[in-house]
Amino acid sequence: MDATRRGLLIGGATLAPSLALAAETSVDPTAPPAIKAHLGVTENPFGPSPAARKAAAKALAEAPYYGWELEPPLVKLIAEHDGLKPEQVGLCNGSLEALSLLSTAFAKAGPVVSPQPSYATPLLYAQRQGASLEWVQLGADQQIDLQALAERSRTVKAGCVYVCNPNNPTGLLLDADALRAFCVEVSKTCPVIVDEAYIEISPDPVRNSMMDLVRAGHDVIVARTFSKVYGMAGLRAGFVAARADRVRTLKSLIPTHKGRPGLAAAAACYGDQAYLAGAKAYLEGCRKKIYAICEANGLSYLPSYGTYVFVDCGKPNLAFQKTLASLGVEVRVFDSPRHPTWIRVGTASPAELDYFASVLPKALKA
Repeated sequence: MDATRRGLLIGGATLAPSLALAAETSVDPTAPPAIKAHLGVTENPFGPSPAARKAAAKALAEAPYYGWELEPPLVKLIAEHDGLKPEQVGLCNGSLEALSLLSTAFAKAGPVVSPQPSYATPLLYAQRQGASLEWVQLGADQQIDLQALAERSRTVKAGCVYVCNPNNPTGLLLDADALRAFCVEVSKTCPVIVDEAYIEISPDPVRNSMMDLVRAGHDVIVARTFSKVYGMAGLRAGFVAARADRVRTLKSLIPTHKGRPGLAAAAACYGDQAYLAGAKAYLEGCRKKIYAICEANGLSYLPSYGTYVFVDCGKPNLAFQKTLASLGVEVRVFDSPRHPTWIRVGTASPAELDYFASVLPKALKA
């Protein structure tokens, strides 16, 4: 991470100028330039709500102490907001922790079945722990093929099925009724994990969420995070909504405590509609800016409901990723045999997107 965006920190304190200079001059002079546009991650520069910032700052005064007592109130808040019982809510350090641990556990009963491309980080974690993964390619319309996904899960006797909605990296949102029917049917034979990291910025979050299936008792696990739309990636807070037995499984697997600032901030902002409206508008503006950059350079892209845009750069994506990195721009490439020229461009600050716009023509000519 470059000093201009994140700051050079050691032990939480900014380096003195002399130390910062030493750190910079000790770097290999032949290394690529510092990244000036961090578009490879899916952060939300809009940042946490004022209430979340205030709560996190207050919690820092109590940083010497574990945050156990902050967990039950947050669980109760989430349960009441979403019509769940407290035993149906399991907290985690960002949803990635729960997704990784649960997919690993479920893989003991059979392969993990997932669309490709999709958010593979938790599934690759499970694979490193011995899980078998089964990939189902997207349809011709770039949408998750629910029928093919259901058929593969039956054929391989899946341990679980993973669906990210909106999908990452495409940003496409599944039809709510079709996804609901899919979840009801497939969950009769194995748990269905629905990753809703970006659901709050969909056109109708309540309808598009599968939270109602959890309330109805289906074996569906809805994963949510405060890292994306709520702008709290650095505070590591998330939760799953699921059957009580699935929540107990998650609790038995999590080895670490949650941090006080993240718990306090999450409790201060969950369901804050005024804040969410602002974050949604900001992210829509970021996506429109990326669309405009693509159009100005003749690149096709998919309209997105996430904090990113999937872009066809027209060149081998791994090589193009390196070209952009040499110009100070970081983007993400996903493993998918049908998308050899596609990159994911994350929403970022206006300055970072402006920088991306300034160097993209040069990268395309390289």
